[in-house]
Amino acid sequence: MKKIRLILLFSFLSGQDYTWPTDIGKELSSNFGEFRTTGYHLGVDMKTKGSTGHSIYAISDGYIERIVTNFSGFGKALYLKLDDGNTAVYAHLSKFSPILEKRLKKEQKRKDSYFTNIYPSPTEFRIEKGEVIGYSGNTGFSFGPHLHFELRNKKGQPINPLTNGIIQPDRIAPFANEISFIPLDQDSWVNGNQLPQNFPLYRDAKGNYNFPDTINVYGKFGLSLYAYDKREGADNVYQPYRIEFFLDDQLYHAIQFDRLDYAWQSTAKHIMDYRNKRLNMGDFIKLYKGNNDPSVPIHSDSTLGIVEKITPGYHEIRIIASDPQKNVRTIKGTIFYMEPFEISIEPLTQSDGKVSFFINPKSISIPIESVLAYSFTPYGFADKKLKISSSKSIESGIEITLLAKDIRRKAVQFIAKNKIGTKSTPGHWADKRFAGDYLSMPIDFEISHTEAGVYIQFQSEQIMNASVKLRLKGEFQYINIPINQIQPSVYLSKPISPLQFENITQIEAIIDGGIERNIQFQFPYTLATPDSQITLISNDGFCSLRTQKNSFINETLIWVEAVHKHAPVDNGNLVSRVYQLQPFDRPLLKPINIAIRYPRKFQNNSEKMHLYYYDIKEGWSYLKSELNKEKKVILSEIEHMDAIAIIEDDQPPSIDRIFPNQNGNYSALELRKFEININDNLSGFDPSEDSFDILLDEKNILYSYQPKSKILTYELDRPLSVGEHSLHCKIRDRAGNEIIKFINFNIY
Repeated sequence: MKKIRLILLFSFLSGQDYTWPTDIGKELSSNFGEFRTTGYHLGVDMKTKGSTGHSIYAISDGYIERIVTNFSGFGKALYLKLDDGNTAVYAHLSKFSPILEKRLKKEQKRKDSYFTNIYPSPTEFRIEKGEVIGYSGNTGFSFGPHLHFELRNKKGQPINPLTNGIIQPDRIAPFANEISFIPLDQDSWVNGNQLPQNFPLYRDAKGNYNFPDTINVYGKFGLSLYAYDKREGADNVYQPYRIEFFLDDQLYHAIQFDRLDYAWQSTAKHIMDYRNKRLNMGDFIKLYKGNNDPSVPIHSDSTLGIVEKITPGYHEIRIIASDPQKNVRTIKGTIFYMEPFEISIEPLTQSDGKVSFFINPKSISIPIESVLAYSFTPYGFADKKLKISSSKSIESGIEITLLAKDIRRKAVQFIAKNKIGTKSTPGHWADKRFAGDYLSMPIDFEISHTEAGVYIQFQSEQIMNASVKLRLKGEFQYINIPINQIQPSVYLSKPISPLQFENITQIEAIIDGGIERNIQFQFPYTLATPDSQITLISNDGFCSLRTQKNSFINETLIWVEAVHKHAPVDNGNLVSRVYQLQPFDRPLLKPINIAIRYPRKFQNNSEKMHLYYYDIKEGWSYLKSELNKEKKVILSEIEHMDAIAIIEDDQPPSIDRIFPNQNGNYSALELRKFEININDNLSGFDPSEDSFDILLDEKNILYSYQPKSKILTYELDRPLSVGEHSLHCKIRDRAGNEIIKFINFNIY
């Protein structure tokens, strides 16, 4: 008997006896921990078959702890305090149960507001498991009808419902698309390259995944994985629940989405592979924790996942991705740990339409086993992988033959692999007859920022018959920077610590083909450190940003770049230049303050001007801004290093549809709901009652508003009286533009 009681007690405490919150299937549109622009998804989204009004059930015994109604966020929501100490949150509801709806209406009438935040006493609304407490909907910031469900522990932290008593049948293991190798310091290499490299994964007959080839690595690096989960009967993709990374059967790191916190939302940018995300390469998850990454319990406590100082030679990587039902998928691959070698390229003979080259290692005597060759146009554009007609080993080198027609007027890149598996850095050959004039050709200069450091990239308009050197210059500094030719017209420095740029004023490129050409690039960058607040002003003096302490978790070079080619502003007037905050692919832990000055000629219409940032999905998006008329500055804060500008919105919103219609005739028993479809092409609507005045027969009514569909709704408590009635609508957008409409209709 004692044993049975212990088992029952464990079941009660672990919450394994919860009821599913709906009765319309167990399909999800998204799961716990998925990355969103605001952070993590802190619950699960349960499908309601594209419609509203489905019964929502108490998952266990408890009491209603909180009742909320608003226009944004959760919309209409209930908080059910469970007897086991957890809290179940039901969001985006259309209605509550009758007794709760009665309590809501009473509070709304008392406040004369749709917005409520009610905290009933623990004895006011006792709820039994399986009792209907509400009905599914699409209220608040919802993208369509569904139930957003959260389960929170005693500390109020969201926990994964699918591993804490909300059981969803599932027999499908996660899938994987790509793996990324990320160099983490200046001595790191991946297949002869110091930039992060993504590799496709190939599924085998058993359903597991494999690397495309052995990957040559060296130095300090981390991994990230592009993987997703599936469920039976649904097209949706979900984030995996747990991912484990093993090196030679030793667990190097694990991440698991079990417990989150609203205070941790900004840390999502440091769990995801933010660089790949911002480059639109996919939703990669980092399988390592950087030294300064924020500590959240998604990471395992005992490991970091950073690979460094392993023995030279072959090593096996195994990654296991699993879902809440412990369906697992394995990803396997081999790495070869050895520093890449350099090669020399000597053109030999040309006959019978073929050209021979001798490829030889510069510094090591291990024989070359194979060579890959790629052609490029004289202007540096990648052309194709070349077919090698023949190859012959000669001592430690290799002689290869290419078709002459494939390399006519072309440059060629060679990458060699030796017999122990080490890959070379790229080597290049070009037909010098088609080289450009390096003394006059345009030169492009860029910097980029990765976890390994800062890269300086130098690109010529055409291939050159010249050597390239880079130097950093300051008042008391003169630093030579090692540089690698990674393509026929592209040269890339080794990663440089941001701290080396602290007193630098210029970057100098020296191109030498017999006559030296010196090109000096001004240095508009500022060093931001985690423990300081930095103010940076654009070159034209009109845009400034200010970091907070820990806006960046590592030393970072930041700059503001005036953009000449940018996304068009179709529905407003561009008041300022567009400024890109850089580096756009480095994450912020805390927001930065941003300010842009506006021209004097706009001062009389300044209330309609605000800051906007550009979102690749949503277009130009409104930022809540502060206007300083005295300084002619508009200020805001931003959570990503985005493109930003001042835009004037002087166009009123529109009312696209109203029901009831103008001069319409309706039966008193049939007219139960009013709907107003509104729209605004730029600043949009603040989801508050200050944005809308809706009067029925010149009296305020308590309407609801759905921000995504932009629909105002009012449900009548009782039929209207027979006769004439009026509806008065005043709609204002965030820029203060208004539209007013009067509707007269008749009830019979």
